[in-house]
Amino acid sequence: MNKITTILTVRHGQTAYNTEKRYAGSLDIPLNETGIRDSENASVFLKNFELDIVVASGLKRAIRTAELLVAGRDIKIIQTNLCNERNYGRMQGMTYTEIEEIRPRIKFIKLNDDFHSLNPPEGETFPALRRRANLFTQSIFQNYKGSNILVVSSSAFMQQMHGIFHGNDCMESLRNDIHNLECTIFTFEGRKLIEEKTVSLRKKDSAVQQTF
Repeated sequence: MNKITTILTVRHGQTAYNTEKRYAGSLDIPLNETGIRDSENASVFLKNFELDIVVASGLKRAIRTAELLVAGRDIKIIQTNLCNERNYGRMQGMTYTEIEEIRPRIKFIKLNDDFHSLNPPEGETFPALRRRANLFTQSIFQNYKGSNILVVSSSAFMQQMHGIFHGNDCMESLRNDIHNLECTIFTFEGRKLIEEKTVSLRKKDSAVQQTF
């Protein structure tokens, strides 16, 4: 019988760059006060889950979110740059308006209500990001199969990770909007996805969406 593996993915709490609409990417931006408070409150929801391991990106905003989500619990937090946010190159630290001044112009594709940069100067392409997400996902199943795993990372990386779980290609994966402290719970039998649900861990918008 195939082992059951549960993977919970959570996008980090709010940062100043989120509110200022700046690209953070691989810049090591910390949580702001709201992000800290929301992450502390969100830990109440996760107390209902038995977790074996927590994996966080190597960036402060993900590490601190992970620490707050499992505060007071004896759970090891593993940090890895494999699940860091996408590197946006010269776009990092800039607002959407400032990016419009970059020459040559950056190519964007619109999916749903969001725009995604195809060629960030000196940045990471989507195929490169997808390869990294594949490596990370393979590592999770190889090392923690049959466990309950919490993964704390950032939106662009998690879009590709979720896309791998769903069997979606690199571009189709971008249609999945992932908000701060949004938790998606994936249940696998072996490597087959058998159940999924999404819940916001922020008190003001804690709706649950059952997918499978």
